[in-house]
Amino acid sequence: MANVMLLGGARETGLAAAALQDAGHRVRVYWARDMADPGLPACATLRDGLGWADGLVDTTHVFDRDTRAVARLLAPDMPACRHGRPLWQAGSGDRWTQVPDLPHALAALPAGARVFAATGRDSAEVLAHHDGPVFLRQLHTHDDKPPANCTYVFGAGPFEEAEEARLLTDLRIDVVLARNIGGAGSYPKVAAARALGLPVVLLEPAAWEFGPPLTALDDVVVWAAAL
Repeated sequence: MANVMLLGGARETGLAAAALQDAGHRVRVYWARDMADPGLPACATLRDGLGWADGLVDTTHVFDRDTRAVARLLAPDMPACRHGRPLWQAGSGDRWTQVPDLPHALAALPAGARVFAATGRDSAEVLAHHDGPVFLRQLHTHDDKPPANCTYVFGAGPFEEAEEARLLTDLRIDVVLARNIGGAGSYPKVAAARALGLPVVLLEPAAWEFGPPLTALDDVVVWAAAL
């Protein structure tokens, strides 16, 4: 059986670790975000974990490009795969503009529009350049002061479509700005925008550059068996 290192940081990390352990593989996790599960063996450093591993499974947040880039730099030839949720796909009634990054998203926002953004606290610096009000969702409470044109909207999921529709209506939102992270948990705001006829500017993650993307846990186990 193989030594498999997981780049951890999303809900899929624990599920992938359990599936691999059940199949007899030895697993360690390098946590890219503060979501450490004390029940899983952890690597102190990325370099140490890669030195131990036979293969790498990326289960980081889909927009965590930095951790993946460093792992690729340290171990460019290591067998690797990506396990994560399938990304959202546009359907009937969706009015999406898909963009690769925040600067392109900023350029796609209508002038003066009231924007509901779910793009993380770090995006406030870029969104401060929008010429209209921005309501930026925050999943965790904090005391940071937003830019002059931004208002933090605090609230933790799970979210429901009807609640999201009321929020967008109450804030008189013109356009929704979101990241395409896939899965059901963050989708209600996108569904609410469709129901209200609102456009959505959707940030798309960068393509996975080494190893196959695998959305099914069984496929991850099969991949690890070949290491």
